[in-house]
Amino acid sequence: MNAAILRRSLLSATMLAVSAGAFHAPLHAQGIGQRQDEIIVTAAAPGTPTAPTPEAARKELERVPGATGLVEDEGFADIFAQSIGDVLELTPGVFADTSAQRESRISIRGSGLNSSFERRGLTVLRDGVPISRASGATEFQEVDPLTIRYMEVFKGANGLRYGAASLGGAVNIVSPTGRTARAPIALRAEGGSFSTFRGNASVSGKSGDVDYWGGITGLTSDGYREHSDVRSLYGHANLGWRVSDRVETRFYVTALSDNFELAGSLRLADALANPRAAGRPVRAGPVVIDPGPVADDWDRNLDVYRVSNLTVIDVGGATLDLGAWYARRNLDHAITRLAGIIAQGEDEVGGSVRLSGSLPFLAAQSRWQLGAIYATSSNDAKTFANNFGQRGALRTRSDQDADTLTVYGEADLGLTDEVTLVAGGQFARATRDVTAVLNAVTGRGVYSQFNPRIGLLVDAAPDVQVFGNISRSFEPPSLADLTSGGAFPFAPLAPQRGTTFEIGTRGQKGIVSWDIALYRAELENEFLDLAVPGARGLVTVTSNAGRTMHQGLEFGLDVRPFKAALEARGQSLRLSAAYTFNDFRFDGDAVYGDNRLAGVPRHVLIAEGRFDQLERFYLSGTLRWIPQGPWADYANTERAPGYATVQVTAGVSLAKGIELFGSVENLFDERFISNVTTNANQRLTNEALYTPGQGRAFFGGLRAAF
Repeated sequence: MNAAILRRSLLSATMLAVSAGAFHAPLHAQGIGQRQDEIIVTAAAPGTPTAPTPEAARKELERVPGATGLVEDEGFADIFAQSIGDVLELTPGVFADTSAQRESRISIRGSGLNSSFERRGLTVLRDGVPISRASGATEFQEVDPLTIRYMEVFKGANGLRYGAASLGGAVNIVSPTGRTARAPIALRAEGGSFSTFRGNASVSGKSGDVDYWGGITGLTSDGYREHSDVRSLYGHANLGWRVSDRVETRFYVTALSDNFELAGSLRLADALANPRAAGRPVRAGPVVIDPGPVADDWDRNLDVYRVSNLTVIDVGGATLDLGAWYARRNLDHAITRLAGIIAQGEDEVGGSVRLSGSLPFLAAQSRWQLGAIYATSSNDAKTFANNFGQRGALRTRSDQDADTLTVYGEADLGLTDEVTLVAGGQFARATRDVTAVLNAVTGRGVYSQFNPRIGLLVDAAPDVQVFGNISRSFEPPSLADLTSGGAFPFAPLAPQRGTTFEIGTRGQKGIVSWDIALYRAELENEFLDLAVPGARGLVTVTSNAGRTMHQGLEFGLDVRPFKAALEARGQSLRLSAAYTFNDFRFDGDAVYGDNRLAGVPRHVLIAEGRFDQLERFYLSGTLRWIPQGPWADYANTERAPGYATVQVTAGVSLAKGIELFGSVENLFDERFISNVTTNANQRLTNEALYTPGQGRAFFGGLRAAF
C-alpha cells in the first residue's frame, strides 16, 4: 500500500476525531459490551420478557465466560448500512466484506472463510428464534439494518446461550417493539452516489396489554460497478400481547423481495486498474465460452416470507421460552454457464424450547438452562441453462430435504461471589437428503456429535472480568456445500469438527473500556471453497481440508478523553478501535504444508473518533486499515494488496426530533479489493477471483422521530 496514502488516512482520521457531535451519544463502541455513562439523561423504555432492553442484554453478556459484543441501533443510524456486515464492522473479531450490494460475507474466527452467497459457520437468530436455515446456511440479506434495535454477538462456543456450537458462534438480532422503540413514528429518506435512494418508515404503539411495531424499507441503486444495481423492498413487524402477569406472546412477520445484479469478479490487475467494470467474457483462444455477467444477466433474486412466534411463560421458579416459525424462500439466481440459472422454492418449519432458572445453592449468580431446537425444510431445486439471461432447458431437478436437531444445556455454578464455573454441552444431529428427479444424483448424509464446554468467569475487581473456556465445535455441511447449489452432483463431505481454547478480559476503568480475547481452534475437516474452472465458467465447490488451525487476538478499546470537562459543556469525545489478528493455516497438509488459509486478511484495524455537541451536531471519522490483503489461493502464490480507507460522517439537529446527516465513504478514493474467491493455485490458473471495493461515495439524508 502507498505510504503517502496511509499517512494521509491516519492524519485525516485523527483530525476528524477532534472535530465536531449528535442527537444521542452512543453508549459505547460497537461490539464492546461495557457500560458507559451518557451525557444525556433519558427515560429508558422498559423491556418485556420477549424483548429485553439493551441494558438487560448487556448484563446477560457479562455473565458469559468468553468474548461477546453488543451493537445498538444508534451505532449505525447515521451511516448508509445496507447489511449486518456494515453493522458489525466495529466489533472485534468480526471480519465483514462486500461481494455485492446488500450482500456481505461475515466471518468470526475464520468461520465460513469464503463461503459463497449461502453462508456457513454462524448461527443467526431473530429475537431468539433461528433464521439460519435447517439446511445449514444463512442468508444475511434476510435482515434489514433499519429494523434492528440491537444485536448480541456470541463469538465461538459462547453461542451456546442459544444452542450454537459452530466455530463462528451466534448473532441474535433483537427487533424494536411498541414498548422499546425509540419513537412512535420514525421517518428516514436518504440518497447519494450511483443514483441511490433509500426510504424507511416505522410506526409503533401500545395500548394496555398489547403493543405493536412495523417498519418498511425500500432501496434502489445503480451500484458502483457496471451491472450491479439493486432493487429491494423489506418489511418487518411484530405484535405483542401480555396474556397475564406470567405470560407474554409476540408474533413476527417478515416479507422481503431482494433483487440485485451481479458484476462478477476480475483478475487482480483488472480489478485495480478498472474497478467499476463488470466481469469479462471467458475465452478459449478466439472462442467465447462464457459471455460473462452482463451478457448473461447474472443476478440474485430472493423473496422471503416468514412468520414466527416467541412466547415467554413464568412457570414459578423458572422461565419457559417457546418459539415457532414458518418460512418460504423463492430464489432465482443466474450465474455462469456452468452453474446456469438456479431456481429454488423452499418451505421450512421449526420450533424451539428453552427452560431456565436459578439454582437454590452456591452463590447468588448460580443458574441453569436446558433447551432444544428442531427445524425441517423441503426444497424443490432446479437448474436451467443460462441463455443470455433467459431460462433455457431444464438441466437438473432434485428434492432437497434437511432437518436439524439441537439439544443443549448449561449451568452457572457460583463457587464464590466472584468466581463462576460454567459447564454445558450440546448434542447436534443433522440430516441432508437429495432425491434425484432429473439428471441429478441421489445422496444422503447424517451427521451428529456431542460438544462439551467448560469455562470460568472471575470478577477480578469492580467492572473488571477475566474469563477462559474450552469447547468443542461441530458443523455439518449444508445442502449448498454438498451440491454446489445444484451445479454438481451430490458429493459426500465430512462434518467440520474442532476444539477451541479461549482466555480474555473485559472491563471499564475511568474513561477506558476494553474487551480482549485470545483463542486457538484446532480443526479437522474444515470446509474450504475452491473456484473450479469449467468449459462454461467458474463454479465454487466445497471440500474438506485435513487438519487446520485458527488462532488470533480480538481487541476492542473505547477511550473518553476529557470526559468530565466535556460533559460539563454538553459534549463528548469518543476514540474507539477494534483490532483483529487472524492466524489461520494448514497443519502439516500433504499438499499445502503449513500454508496460510486463503480468504481473510491477517490484520484488520478499524478506528473511529467521534465528537458530539448535545442536541446540535456531531462529526466522526472512521479508518479501516488492512496492511496486507488475504491470500487468494491455498498455495499462497497471489494475494490482494493492503489498503486504508477513511469515512467521514456528520449530522446536525434541525429541530427537536429532526436530523440532517451525511457521510463520505472512501474519502480518498482508494482502489482496493473487498472480496476474494479462493482457489487452489492461482499461479497455475490465473482466474478472475477479485471483487473491487467501492470508490468514493457521498450519501446524505433526513430522519425524523415523533
